[in-house]
Amino acid sequence: MKKTIFLGVVYLLCLLTWNRALAQQELHNKDKHNLLYYFKNGKWNGHFRNYLMATDNGRKELTDYYANAIAADVHYETAQWKGLHAGFGTSFVYNTASSDLGKPDAVTGQFNRYEIGLFDLAKPYQALIGTIDELFISYAWGKSEITWGKQKLVTPWLNPQDGRMRPNFQEGLYIDFQEVKNLRIELAWIYRFLVRSTEIWPTIANSIGQYPTGVTPDGVRSSYTNNLKSAGLGILGITYAFTPQIKTQFWNYFTENIFNTMFWQTEAEIPLSKSENKNKLLAGMQFHFQTALNDGGNSNPELAYIPKNQRNWVLSSRVGWKTTQKLLTLNYTRIGNHGRFLFPREWGRDPFYTFLPRERNEGYGDVNAFMIQLGQNLPKMKTRIEIGYGHYYLPNPDNASLNKYGFPSYNQINLNLVHQCKGLLEGLQAQFLYVYKGKLGETYNNPRFEFNKVNMSLYNFILNYNF
Repeated sequence: MKKTIFLGVVYLLCLLTWNRALAQQELHNKDKHNLLYYFKNGKWNGHFRNYLMATDNGRKELTDYYANAIAADVHYETAQWKGLHAGFGTSFVYNTASSDLGKPDAVTGQFNRYEIGLFDLAKPYQALIGTIDELFISYAWGKSEITWGKQKLVTPWLNPQDGRMRPNFQEGLYIDFQEVKNLRIELAWIYRFLVRSTEIWPTIANSIGQYPTGVTPDGVRSSYTNNLKSAGLGILGITYAFTPQIKTQFWNYFTENIFNTMFWQTEAEIPLSKSENKNKLLAGMQFHFQTALNDGGNSNPELAYIPKNQRNWVLSSRVGWKTTQKLLTLNYTRIGNHGRFLFPREWGRDPFYTFLPRERNEGYGDVNAFMIQLGQNLPKMKTRIEIGYGHYYLPNPDNASLNKYGFPSYNQINLNLVHQCKGLLEGLQAQFLYVYKGKLGETYNNPRFEFNKVNMSLYNFILNYNF
C-alpha cells in the first residue's frame, strides 16, 4: 500500500510538471498578490537515472556481484514573494535486478560493499525506496540567502558524495552571505541527516555509523552506532578571492561533544599565455586539523567515535596545467601518524586532491598518497575522457590504531567517459566508469583484506536524463 501511494504521488507530480506551461500562461495577467499565483508560477525540475554496476573480485572463490537500479526525483520551488520562497523534493529508487546483496561471502563472511549502496544498506531485499528529500523555506536578499528545513548542502567535507542513486540531504539552518565583494560566508547548524543509501532522517549523532564502522584502535569491532551524543553539527565557511586567479577558503566543522575538524585551502590559476587555449598553471594546498571533543561522543571508549584527546593533521597539494580542453594534475596527500584521521563517511567524501571515485583515505593515519589525473574534452563529440592513477601507501591492515577498515596499501586506476547526447536525446547523459584496485601492501594471505578492497574491478554504466 505504501509503495502504491508513493508511486501515485510521483505520477501526480509529473502530471503537474507537464501542465506547468499552461498554468503559467493562464495566470500571466492575474493578480500577483494572490498566493496561488506564486505556487503555480514556481519552477519544476526532475531527473531520471539508470545505474548498472558490477564487481569482479578477481579470485574464483570470492563472490562477484551485479545490480541495476532505476530512480526518479522531482523538485519544486515556488516563485518568490518579497524574497520568500519554499521548496519540496521527493525521489524513489527501484531494484530492477541484482545478485543476492544480503548474503555474505562464503569465504570471508563479509557482505557486499558497492552494489548495496544503490539501494538501502539496512534493507538489502527491499525493492522500492521512497523518500522526502527536501522541504524548506528560504528568504533571499541581494546575493544572499537564508534557508531552513530539509535541503542539500555542498561543502568540502559535508557534501552530496560521488554518485549512486541519491545524494545526501541535511535538515537545519543555512545562511549564505555574499554582500561583500569577493567574500562569501556560509553558516549552518544541522540537526538531522538523510544519509545516501538509507531512507530515514536520524539525528546528527545517530547518522554516524549508518555505514560500516570498522574497528576501534584496539582492534575490536566499533560499536558507536546509535551510542553517540551530540546536539548537532555547526559549520563555518569563509571564501575570499584575492584576485580572479587566487582564492582561499577556510572551513570549520564543529560536531558538538564528538570532534572538531578545520580545513584551509588556497588555490591559484596562473595564466601562461594570452592564446585562445588559455594555458594556465595550477597550484593548490590544503591543511586539515582535527581534535576530539570531550570523550569523543561516549564516555565508554569502546562506544566512542574518536579516542579522547586524539589530534591529527593532513596536508594535501596539487600542481597542474590546463587549457580550455585539457587538464593534467599531479597530487600528493600526507596524513599524520598521531592516530586515525576521521570524518563520518555518511556525511560525504573526503576533499583530498588525491581522491579517486570509489575509494577513500578517511579512517587512516600515517598515509602517503600520490595521484596523477588527465582530462580531455572532445567538443565535437560532446564527450569527456578522464584517467586517474594513484598509489596509496597505508599502514598494515592489521595495525588497528592507524587502519580503521583493515585496508592494505593499494594502487588504483580510474577510466571515466562522459557523453552528452544530442538531437532527439538532448538532456541525456551517458557515463562509463571503470575502476581497478591492485595490491601494493601485505595482506598476509587473508582474503578479508582483499574482498571488495584490492585485486578487483568495478564496472559502472550510468544514464542520466534531466528535465
